Amino acid sequence: MRKTILLILGICGIIGGCFSQPANTKFEIKGKLSGIPDGTLMYLDNLSVSPRTSIDSVITKNSQFSFSGALKEPVVRVMVRTSDFSDYKYFWLENTGIYFTAEKGKFREALIAGSKTQDEEIELAELIKVNGDKPATYIHFIESHPNSIAGANLLNVYASTWGKDTASMLYNLLSEKMKQSLYGKSINEFISLNKNLKIGDRYVDFNQANPDGKLIKLSDFEGKIVLLDFWGSWCGPCRRDNPELLKIYNDFKKQGFEILGVAAEEKREAWIDAIRTDKITWENVSDMRGDKNQAALIYGVSYYPANFLIDKNGIIIAKDLHSKELRAKLQDILKKN
Repeated sequence: MRKTILLILGICGIIGGCFSQPANTKFEIKGKLSGIPDGTLMYLDNLSVSPRTSIDSVITKNSQFSFSGALKEPVVRVMVRTSDFSDYKYFWLENTGIYFTAEKGKFREALIAGSKTQDEEIELAELIKVNGDKPATYIHFIESHPNSIAGANLLNVYASTWGKDTASMLYNLLSEKMKQSLYGKSINEFISLNKNLKIGDRYVDFNQANPDGKLIKLSDFEGKIVLLDFWGSWCGPCRRDNPELLKIYNDFKKQGFEILGVAAEEKREAWIDAIRTDKITWENVSDMRGDKNQAALIYGVSYYPANFLIDKNGIIIAKDLHSKELRAKLQDILKKN
């Protein structure tokens, strides 16, 4: 860790010294690149909003670039990238001076100086090197950094994977400032909505709009066998499963089988195009909140595809069935009925 910090400080000196601008008024990113031709278009994207938005774009000159502006929030997760995403780097931006030093093909190893929050990210990277890329490493970092936006973001990313109990424990350790941050509010929403559902539990109702804007409830399908299918137009495995799922739907729908698709989408056009391309005929809904879809939070979905099979009495009887397993399960259920 000490060596990393000293290296960054050294870079400040090599490329012109650290900033002497008024604190907390605006940011300025000064980039120095190697291997990137002059005239290359560089983008600065805001990753703290959904969907990702572009803050600015500039053209490189003399192997350098610069971005400047003012943030409304104290710290924002951003990405510097080329237009084709062949090179990109995530980091934390604050209203201060930032030095960005990178080499073509190695943007993920870019050295960044000037951001206190980014220094915490570097500390996390060092912990991972020492202790391994595992949940215990991340949890230790969150526990030891209760006032860090990097820690709050980490918990927001893994809350649904680690489950409600662990998320609640770690959320309670966060400072009040972090609880009121964008990430803290998102974590709290997961904790509030998640029902920690298991096989044998009764389904939890929700309603979302289909592509026509009509609100559809899960309870609209009561009395039928329902596959609650969490998917996304961007999800390769989901799209590959859809043709076989369509065959199963057509084979069993006359016997009381239904599917309700819940799409983790941010772009309506991509969602509708996927439905059309995959020839999906079952009901599909989305709240256009991506992987923070409220139904996904209720059901604790942390990966895609994910599904829950619900019987005619509204009881969850299976989870994450692949096509062959689903067909066999439906045959067994309908044989008994």
